[in-house]
Parts: sequence; C-alpha cells; structure tokens
Amino acid sequence: MNKKYSVETLLKNYRESHRPSILEVQYLNFPGIENKDVYNPSYPITLEDMTILPCRVESRNSEHSEIVMFTNDGDDLNWNAAKRFQPLKLQDPFWTIDDSTVVIGGVDVEFSKNDDVVSWKTVFYKMNNYGDYSLLLVGPNKMKDIRFCPLKDGKIALFTRPQGDEISKRGQIGFILLNSWEELTADTIREAPLLNLFEDEEWGGVNHAQVLPDGNIGVLGHIACYTEGNIKHYYPISFIFDPYNSEIIKDPKIILERSQLLPGPSKSPDLDDVIFPGGAVQENGGTTLYLGVSDATVQRVKMENIF
Repeated sequence: MNKKYSVETLLKNYRESHRPSILEVQYLNFPGIENKDVYNPSYPITLEDMTILPCRVESRNSEHSEIVMFTNDGDDLNWNAAKRFQPLKLQDPFWTIDDSTVVIGGVDVEFSKNDDVVSWKTVFYKMNNYGDYSLLLVGPNKMKDIRFCPLKDGKIALFTRPQGDEISKRGQIGFILLNSWEELTADTIREAPLLNLFEDEEWGGVNHAQVLPDGNIGVLGHIACYTEGNIKHYYPISFIFDPYNSEIIKDPKIILERSQLLPGPSKSPDLDDVIFPGGAVQENGGTTLYLGVSDATVQRVKMENIF
C-alpha cells in the first residue's frame, strides 16, 4: 500500500537533506517565434536525421495553444520550428517511442464564447518521421497527464490522472499494466486503479516515465498545491516504480525549486512558482531536465541523476 505525500513534507525534506547537484541551468531560445511564448516542452528525440523538441506555443494573454516541433542545427540552445511538421492545436506535448512507432499527445481544450476553459481531453496520435499524424485515441473528459512507458517484455505501463470526484479530488495518479497497445481504450484509462499518493487538497501527475536498467520505471512528475490568493505552486518530483507490483520502491522527492532556476517572466503573477517538468534525459551519468518555467519560458537543467 502506497503512502500519501504532501508538498509541505517533501519540501521540508528537500531543503533539509542532500539536494542533487545542479551543474548547469540555461534558457532555450526559439528564434522566429515572435510575440508568443514557448514553454512546457517534452524532451528531444531523434527522428531519422532530425532532433525534435515539441513545445507549447501561445500568446501571453491566451490559452489558445499549438504544439510546435522545433529542431536545431547542432546548436542545442537555439531551436527553430521544423517546417516538415504541422503544428497540433493542443497544449502540453508529450511523446514516447515503442520500437519504430512514435506516439505524441497533448491536451485539447474546449473554450466558451468568452474564452473560458470549459473542458479538456488528452488526444493521442501516431506520428511518422515525415510529420504525418493519425489519430490513435481520445482520452476521458477532464483528464491530463496520461503517460505511457513501453517495457522490455512488450507490455505497456500506463499512468493516468483523474480528478474531480470523491476519490481523485484535485488529481491522483492511476496506474495499469497493459499487455499491448491493443488494450488501450478510454475505458482502460478511466478505470486504472489509483495509487492515492497526494493529500485531498493537493494534486500531482506523471510527466515522463522511462525504463531504468533494472527494469523498474523512473518517473518524473509533479506535486502541486494552492496557497492563499489562488497562488499555484508546482514542484518537479522523481520516484522509482515497480510496474509489475504497482508499487513505489523509492519515495517521491522534490528535485528542484523555482529559486534555483534563472529569473524570467511568467504568464501571470499566480504562476510565478510553477515548474512543468516535461522530460528527463539520462546522459553522461546525470540527468538533463527540460522544463516549462512560470508558463512562459523553457529552461534546461543538467544535474545529478534524479533516480
């Protein structure tokens, strides 16, 4: 049985214990994007001859967003829109590769006539190397943070994040192990058992899940809460998960605070303390994190191995 974790406890543990050493913090730049913010990236992968990084792009005063695929010409701090790939009218991209199949997803938001957010769904596409998309699945209503992790034996680890009912409250992580992609349906996502990791007035989710050398899953996620005045706080967390026993085997821990990153703008004052951990890439014995910061910019952090 997994225990519950709170922002207060995890933050206290982080500040009092050993913090992972941060080796480098840098902004990523997106020349050619004018009068719009680029933020909430996924992580880069190589498709044939191109390294691609999907990011969310939108105006500062709007949530009407597109996922744009960016590439670089050897300069990994400067990313240009890859013309081969059509933008997707979604928010908060994520993706995974299973053999040669690329699955990319994002959040499809429904707006009222007054531009208020009415509802949202996570939408998944299969993508080939030349930028063509075919619809794979539309997830359940009002569910974000649905993530996949293909395992070494061909099974698919599926993390979910329902919210809004008596059990899931503001948002809890769910998990189910699938035998194959054929078992993936909206009902499967909706019915995944909850891990119940967060307190009732807090929430969290999985942003990127990857197989570690021992076969367990390294999870990059977030824990979040509101404070007085509806100020939102998002903290990136990591933990290690055994998918075959649905069990956390290394407790969640906060791995960064906003004050450790570079100063910069935010979409609005209530989002100053928001870090969206889009992806964690293991390289050179450490971890490179791709982060959306304050809903306005992308920063890259190189640090000790977070797992």
